[in-house]
Amino acid sequence: MPMFDIPKEIDEKKDINDFMRKIQEETKPEKCILCGKEQTSFCNSHSVPKMVLKNIAKAGKLYHANKLIEIPVIDKEKGISNSGTFHFICRDCDSKLFQEYENVDALQEIPTEKMLAEIALKDILLMLSKRNQEKRIYQKGKQKGILQNVEVMEEIQQLDNKDYMDELNLYKDVLYKNSCNNFKIIMWKKIPCVVPIATQTLVALPKDTEGIEINNIYDMRPEVRMQNIHTGVFPMNDYSIVYAFYHRRDRLYRRLHHQMNCMSLEKKLELINYWIFKYTENYYISPEIQIVIDKDDKLKELSRENNGMPNLGYVTTMDFLFHKDEIKPSEVTNLLREMYAVKK
Repeated sequence: MPMFDIPKEIDEKKDINDFMRKIQEETKPEKCILCGKEQTSFCNSHSVPKMVLKNIAKAGKLYHANKLIEIPVIDKEKGISNSGTFHFICRDCDSKLFQEYENVDALQEIPTEKMLAEIALKDILLMLSKRNQEKRIYQKGKQKGILQNVEVMEEIQQLDNKDYMDELNLYKDVLYKNSCNNFKIIMWKKIPCVVPIATQTLVALPKDTEGIEINNIYDMRPEVRMQNIHTGVFPMNDYSIVYAFYHRRDRLYRRLHHQMNCMSLEKKLELINYWIFKYTENYYISPEIQIVIDKDDKLKELSRENNGMPNLGYVTTMDFLFHKDEIKPSEVTNLLREMYAVKK
């Protein structure tokens, strides 16, 4: 998420929302990135299936990441129809390409190759959409003189886009060619309760559970490709699915795979819960547990980290003087535990 000083002309919430709507409109591609057909309008695609989000909503509303991050001018709560959406593919592709994993019955079983490819493809589409919007924000920020280090941000954005397009084609091939043995499942677990959080995302983890490097996120050489793990939490009507998997070519996750195979279910859930809040913003929380998350200062600190730095990456003198040790998975509320379920 690019960070910059909000100018006075867009310092009110309404103006921020208008600003982002314009960004979305200006960054819609001319053609669907999947089928290549020219489009005048694009599908309101959900990054987390709508059928999942509705199971934890309260009066049709969900908390977004800003409930914990607490940027004053950004909404903390939104309706299901506006939660985690992007406009990047046509309606025809959206309705046809994700049918297998967006299926209540199919999710209860060990996933097929096609299901995993659909999930991975959806994750990549979200990231490409976000990077496309960020590029436009960089341009506007540079024009107004309110965005610093634009060149560095643009270089990172270009490298990410290159990697994401490579993965997009990789997962399209799996879907269109019906190939087998493409993915390694670390975890796919059906939990007998409805957990209060939903997410579907990819993460380039920097290290494994023993602190050994997986991805050097600061290595900007063009030949270095970040390797991603796909993770998600799907609360259903009376159970939840928690998963983590990676493409077999991403061999840097082999050690982590072995480490997690040796863990108890409780420890696996604790770790995935930690990844969600530390490495992504694409999660949605049920308002039913507002009291729980309001009281957890560690969870808020973890959510505000940016590449391991506090305060969204804005490190002050006070941060150095009162440096705190890295927050551990066991120190934050594990919302995947049955005690926090919205329905058991």
